[in-house]
Amino acid sequence: MAMQITSETIIENIDQHFKINAGPGAGKTHWLINHIKNVLHNSTVLGKNKKIACITYTNNAVETILSRLGCCADKIEISTIHSFLYNNVIKPYVRFIAMDYDLNVKDIDGHDDIEISAKWIKSWIENHPDKSKFKHPYSVNQLTILPDNLQRIKNWLSSVYYSIDPEGEITICTDRKRARNFDNNIAINKQTLDLLEPFIINLKKEYWKKGLLSHDDVLFFSYQLLSKYPFIEEILSAKYPYCFIDEFQDSNPIQTRIVKMLGKRSTIGIIGDRAQSIYEFQGADVKQFDTFELPDIMNFEIKDNKRSSFEIVKLLNCIRTDLKQNEENNIRSDFLPQIVVGEKLDTYRKVKEIVNEELIVLSYSNITANTMRHKIAETPVHINYIEELKTTDSSNDRRNIIIKTINAIELAKECKYKEAIKTLEKLYLRDTCKEKKALSLLQLLLNDYCLYKDATLFEFHNYLNKYFHFPRVTKGKIKTFYEGHTYVQFALCINIPDNMSCFKTIHKAKGAEFDNVMLVLEKESDLDFLVSPDLMNNVDHRVYYVAVSRAKNRLFISVPTLLNKIKEKLNTLSFINIVHI
Repeated sequence: MAMQITSETIIENIDQHFKINAGPGAGKTHWLINHIKNVLHNSTVLGKNKKIACITYTNNAVETILSRLGCCADKIEISTIHSFLYNNVIKPYVRFIAMDYDLNVKDIDGHDDIEISAKWIKSWIENHPDKSKFKHPYSVNQLTILPDNLQRIKNWLSSVYYSIDPEGEITICTDRKRARNFDNNIAINKQTLDLLEPFIINLKKEYWKKGLLSHDDVLFFSYQLLSKYPFIEEILSAKYPYCFIDEFQDSNPIQTRIVKMLGKRSTIGIIGDRAQSIYEFQGADVKQFDTFELPDIMNFEIKDNKRSSFEIVKLLNCIRTDLKQNEENNIRSDFLPQIVVGEKLDTYRKVKEIVNEELIVLSYSNITANTMRHKIAETPVHINYIEELKTTDSSNDRRNIIIKTINAIELAKECKYKEAIKTLEKLYLRDTCKEKKALSLLQLLLNDYCLYKDATLFEFHNYLNKYFHFPRVTKGKIKTFYEGHTYVQFALCINIPDNMSCFKTIHKAKGAEFDNVMLVLEKESDLDFLVSPDLMNNVDHRVYYVAVSRAKNRLFISVPTLLNKIKEKLNTLSFINIVHI
C-alpha cells in the first residue's frame, strides 16, 4: 500500500530506495528538486568527487530541472539515460567488447538516430548467407530493385528494438506488422521475414564499423558491459551514490535492468505515472514502472493536481480509475471543457475567438500539427512522402539535396536558423566555406519562397537546379512521382525538433502545461478515450489523456463529426459542453 504524500513532503530516510506514483500536474518535478536539495544538505555519503545522478526522459526536462536547481547544480549529473550511459559506460569501457561486434571505437562520436539507407539494405540482402532461399515475389532482385519492396523493408527495419529473454540475454526483435507499404497495405510475407530477421545483427554491424551508434545501441552495449564487467557498476555506484529517475513509466526493460544493477549499491528513486506512458513505439513498457521492486523500497503516491481547474480535473478523473486526483482544492471556473464539432480549421478559428489569447493546438500526428500550422483545411498527405521519396528516387545526390533544402526551409520558417544552416552545411561537406555557402543559400531560398511554395515537387526540383548540379528528372515513374506531389505535401512531413510554435504533437508537449489547449482529433472514434476509456491497455487513450492534462484553464476537443450514439454517451458527462459550428 502506497503512502500518501504531497509535493512538499520531505522524506527523512534519504538512503532508502523509493517509488512515487503521481498523476499530471501533481508537482513531481517540484518534489524531486526539493528532495535533491534535501539529499545534498543531509547526506553523509556525498563527498567532493561524488554526485547525484538525475535521469530524465528528454533534453527539455533536463533544462527544466537545471534551471530550477540553480546554484547547487554542480553536484548533480542531470541527463537523459542515453547520455548518462554514453558518458559513463560507453566512452570509457566499450573498447572491451568492440571486437565482438565489429565496433569502430576510434570513429564513435556520440549517438543519434540512424537512417538506414536503401544502399545499406541492398548490400545487406545481397550478402545474405542464404540468399538462394529468397523466392518470387520477394527474390533478391525483387527486394533490392523494386522501390515498393525497399520501402516495406525500411518500414519494417524502423521497428527494430532490443529485448531481454528470461536468461537475461539481449535479443533483436521487430514489429512484423510494419513490413508493409502504408498506402496500399501490401506486406512482405512471413517466409521472407523469417530469412531476414536472424541476420539484422549483420546490418547493424555495417554501421557499427563506421562508428555509428543509435540511442538503442547505447543501451545494448551498456547492458553488455555492466553484465560482463561488474567492476563498472561498482565504479558508477561509487561516483553516483544516489540515482533518481523521473518519468520512469517511459522506461524499457533494458533500462530497468540497468537501473536495478545500480541499485545494488546506490540509492535508487523512481518517479512516474503509468497513465502517461506514451512512448510504446520507442520500446517503452508501462509494466516496468508497475512491477519495479528493490529491497525495502518505499512506495508513495501524490494525488494532488496543482495545474488544472476543478472542471478539468473532474474530466481527468472520469478518464482514469487507478488514481483519482484531489479536485476540491482546485480553482473553479465558469468554463467547462468543450467538444467542438466541425472541420478542424473552422473549429480552430471559433476557439481562437473564444480564447482571444495564446492557444496551444495539440495533435497525435506530426503531419496534422504541420497542417494546422500552415492553416491548410484538408490534409493533402496520407503517408510520409519524405520516406517514400527516399526509396522512389534512385539518385542519392538529387533526393539528398531536395530533402535537406525542404528541411532547412521549414526549420527557418520556424525561426530555427542555426539548425537550418547546419542542415544545409551537409550539402557542402568538402567545402572550406560551407557555413558561408549554407547561409547564402538559405537567404536565397527564403527570398524565393513564393516561387515554389505552391508548386509541384518537379518545379521545386527545377528551381534547385540553378544552385546544384544533380541529375535532372526527365521521364518515367520518377517524373510522374515528382509531378504528382507538391512542395507543401513534403513540407508537412518535416519534423521540427523542440517545436516552439503553438501547433505541436502531443508527444512534444509532454511535460509542459498551457493555459489554453485545443486537442485536434482526426475522427469521431478517437473520442473513445472519453466514452470508453482504457488507459491501462490502450496507448492511444494514454496519449489523449496526456493531451487534455496539459490544460490549466480552458480545454477544447475538436472532432469533425459527432453521431447521436456517441453524443448521448458524452451527455452523461455533466462537466463537458458540446458545441457545433
